[in-house]
Amino acid sequence: MGPNSDSLNREIVRVNETTRRMLDEYVAWGEKITAGEVQHAAYDEMLDFLNFRMETAASCLLLIENEKVADSLGLSRSLLEHYLLFMLMCRGYKFFRIQDLSAALTESQFKARLKVEQEKLRELQARGETSCLEVRKAPRVSRRLMYVFEGLRSQDEPDFMIPAHYFQFQNFRPEELRLKEDDYFQYYEREPETKKALKENRDDAALNYKFYLSYDGLLECLELNEIIDSAVIARVEAHYTFLGKFLHPTHNAARELHERSNWYSGGTAVGIDQQYSRTSVLLASLYVCYLVSGLLDEAAGLIEGAPVKYVSRAGTEELRTLMAGIQRDFPYFWFLFNDPPLYDRFNYCIHHATDDELREWGHYSNVPNERVPFDQHIYSHLQHALGGWSNVRCGVYPPPAT
Repeated sequence: MGPNSDSLNREIVRVNETTRRMLDEYVAWGEKITAGEVQHAAYDEMLDFLNFRMETAASCLLLIENEKVADSLGLSRSLLEHYLLFMLMCRGYKFFRIQDLSAALTESQFKARLKVEQEKLRELQARGETSCLEVRKAPRVSRRLMYVFEGLRSQDEPDFMIPAHYFQFQNFRPEELRLKEDDYFQYYEREPETKKALKENRDDAALNYKFYLSYDGLLECLELNEIIDSAVIARVEAHYTFLGKFLHPTHNAARELHERSNWYSGGTAVGIDQQYSRTSVLLASLYVCYLVSGLLDEAAGLIEGAPVKYVSRAGTEELRTLMAGIQRDFPYFWFLFNDPPLYDRFNYCIHHATDDELREWGHYSNVPNERVPFDQHIYSHLQHALGGWSNVRCGVYPPPAT
């Protein structure tokens, strides 16, 4: 039995009020940060990046209030992508250099060269003569070596590192990657040397985007930095794909979020006559809440970890208190880094746990986290998780206190 509309409406209000409190505290947080003896521009620029993400979150709340659920979910896809990037801007200290051997070596020659380079690296590491961490085959391209390092470090401050994504993001220009100057208006014809330099810049931009800023590149860099693992990647992929349906043309994506979604009235309208389901409104609210919490967690960690000469007091106590309640108050939504919700444990045990395992665990809630796979069907999963269920072998799953 699922929750009624009144209880769902109360939960929607509760989730959105939590998000607004985080936004309000984020604004107030700026006055609580105490700078050190030196002000480092990188911290101001990172918070400036976050300011615009908070604006997007506030826009999502306005859309939800006005029953524009699909548009809020589309904006949440943008927030999710910025969240992946921000994790790397805050904690992605590993960077790499690519060596292109595609024109010089065959595939078999490349494999042999990779083994030689790996052996050379082990010898250099044993003698302490290199800062390179590893050499591997570059992903998604043929016959290119990837040399992995940790940094970037300042000569003046060897213990202070800024992630490469901080610079990659600042230097990226979409028009440099996508647009050729010859196709557009120019005041004067470029010199051949200038054209050659511009082409080289475009080629460099394409490689940097591919390896650092594209969606696949972000996931690979997050895994390289051990920020996420294969289980988290599976969850990212599911959420990213679901939210992408409301950003890119996808048949019936928005319609399926409505009550009586198979009712076609014909004619013209702004949207359709049927209301968005209360579950879809709650889902949009949960996305904004969890994404804001994740972004603020990264920012808080960044400021808390800053050298004392740059930040003498982080002032994150109130912010941390608010964020700590998200997974406790809304545990039924399985996002990226929280544990499997109770419903997923219950559902897994019904279909996959043996009687012996159930006896060993004592209760379905005690199934090991790593045994519970993520449900890719985001919307229908939330619908099921909000209801109450019972099973002869596993017992009762009570609905969340919505």
